[in-house]
Amino acid sequence: MKSSLLAVCVLAVVGLATALAGTKTSSTIHPETLARIEAITSYCEKADPKLESQYMEKLAALRHGHSGDELHRDRETSEYRHAMAQATETLSKVTQITGSRACSEFAAGK
Repeated sequence: MKSSLLAVCVLAVVGLATALAGTKTSSTIHPETLARIEAITSYCEKADPKLESQYMEKLAALRHGHSGDELHRDRETSEYRHAMAQATETLSKVTQITGSRACSEFAAGK
């Protein structure tokens, strides 16, 4: 039961990340969004490396229109660090099968 709930949570996070990565670039990027997408992308590169280029495309779409300085400032915020820690902790509890499935869906934009 606990692993099923975790799987649903992971799929929800990946679904949200997909939706956010697919939206048009706004004038600012939220540090929490950046952290979660970067955590998911990093996780997915390891869980399903054959789709690495697709994960990088998602991350590039999110970063498009934002300067390196802006992204650096976002990564220095407590909001970014907190969101990254939460996402990393959640993803560390995911089974390999659930992670691979979620990453495939993330890459496909589902």
